[in-house]
Amino acid sequence: MRLPFSGGTNLQPDRSVNRTRIQIKSKGLMVAKELTILLGGSAGQGLQSMGQVLSRALSRLGLHVFALQDYESRIRGGHAFFQLRTAGQRLDAHVDTVNILVALDEQTLLIHEKELAPDGIILYDSDKIKTEYSGKKYLPLKLSTISREQGGSSAMANTVALGAVWSIMGLALEVVEEVLQSFFGAKSAEIVEKNIQVARVGFQLGAEKRSPVFALQPPGGKKRLVISGTEATGLGAIAADVRFYSAYPMTPATGVMEFIMDHSKDYGIVVEQAEDEISAINMALAASYMGVRSMVGTSGGGFSLMVEGLGLGGILELPLVIFEAQRPGPATGLPTRTEQSDLLFAVFASQSEFPRVVLAPWTPESSFSLTAEAFNLADRLQTPVIILSDHHLASSYWTVDDLPSAAVSVDRGALASAKELGSGSEYLRYRLTETGASPRAWPGQGSALVVSSGDEHDESGHVTEDPVLRTAMVDKRWKKLELAGTDPGLEADLQKGADTVLIGWGSTYGALREAVDRKRAQGEKISFIQIYRLWPFPAAELQKRVAGHARIVVAENNSIGQLARLIRMETGLTVDQNVLKYDGRPFSVDRIFKSLTQGVRA
Repeated sequence: MRLPFSGGTNLQPDRSVNRTRIQIKSKGLMVAKELTILLGGSAGQGLQSMGQVLSRALSRLGLHVFALQDYESRIRGGHAFFQLRTAGQRLDAHVDTVNILVALDEQTLLIHEKELAPDGIILYDSDKIKTEYSGKKYLPLKLSTISREQGGSSAMANTVALGAVWSIMGLALEVVEEVLQSFFGAKSAEIVEKNIQVARVGFQLGAEKRSPVFALQPPGGKKRLVISGTEATGLGAIAADVRFYSAYPMTPATGVMEFIMDHSKDYGIVVEQAEDEISAINMALAASYMGVRSMVGTSGGGFSLMVEGLGLGGILELPLVIFEAQRPGPATGLPTRTEQSDLLFAVFASQSEFPRVVLAPWTPESSFSLTAEAFNLADRLQTPVIILSDHHLASSYWTVDDLPSAAVSVDRGALASAKELGSGSEYLRYRLTETGASPRAWPGQGSALVVSSGDEHDESGHVTEDPVLRTAMVDKRWKKLELAGTDPGLEADLQKGADTVLIGWGSTYGALREAVDRKRAQGEKISFIQIYRLWPFPAAELQKRVAGHARIVVAENNSIGQLARLIRMETGLTVDQNVLKYDGRPFSVDRIFKSLTQGVRA
């Protein structure tokens, strides 16, 4: 199967620790090893479009990019920004210092000016910002006026700014023009031409009013994909041969439904926007009952409504993949922000007891591969599998060399034989087996009569209240967890002689990984563990990996240290320091580094 923008080699990210943002003055320029650009304004001003064009253009020059989005829960207005970090090596997180600040409104300037580096530049729209700011760091441009005069609409003010930013970085504009052509090409040739024209004017004005400030030196060579966590999850589902996807739109999970819908005709996928989350999960369960690989997407509030359906999937032993992209709650909470507060909920949701698997991706590559693996686990274990993502992972962008599509295989688990499906044989949907997984059939296959019930049932699927059978069926369901395989459930980068081990899960990975690299670059010894299979919890593996470390630090985006509690419950290990953040924003590298250095909360 050929996937959209995927080639099929397994990525091994560059773990270089040489991330120092050294800037050396050379002929009036600042030679930058990396830059952070923050584009700020209000919703509706085209920040995402500008950010994506910048990201793709930098990627085409061989540079790596990491970009995050921050926006309020409204269509227009409110403060929003797109923060992009670029360098010659792999990036997985953002930093606090901004080198180029683009302010399309005054609120952006007031909020983010304090983040500017000493040699940074503030480019602002002097049409929108009437206050006069003087000083070397300010570059006022009449972005709205130029956009109207050159493009016929003030809506292209962001593209004018894009051209000016490109000149400030000392880069040739041709690659931006190429990206604008591909980015707007589906709309019309006129729109493409106008955007290119206003970008050229912005580039020229930036060069005239402020000669290039930063000599960003692209390495050239390989062009990389620019992809979000959402797109990688959708691609993983497509690679796994998903055939039915249902959801009620809920940020930040909606993007997966939209992505799969965009490619549904090419891959024969039915996508259903349900009237609510209860309907969404029941539709997916029904599709699974008929033998279709099925997936449902939601966030925490919607998952709350799906819990009864989750239990139904557990007792019916139906394969189902649930994409749960976390956001702050409870109730509506902060719909467009990030948090990691649904961990214990995902692990223990639904009344009574039944097996499930909870996986937590941490990069686009892992979003792709864990999503694909979730379908195989769901089929082998005949039980729901939850992919626990979050807003930060879903909505951020990375450059990646490729996605590991060649490693994806389809495993449908135990299926009924021709003999079991033939006439004269009684098909036992819940036959007690050595592995706990019963050979599966679905209605319409051969002469098999497939009987299932949400009540406790016997091997044939008929309702029973027999205590012996009840015990046998509960034991049967739990035994299936052994089919989850020998995957360790975590990645460990242990340093011999290290006193401290830092543990994380999900989207905090990038900030934790780089903070550890910084500490090691200073000569300190520290180990790092990323847990990605959160249930069944890899207790024995974790105990083995942390042995010999005197201090355990866990960093996560919630208020009570849910992973730390799970670790203690499953292993008896006590966490020495919880680094917690629950304001709806992700960790930066700098804040994790500070916490490791000072031993205080971020």
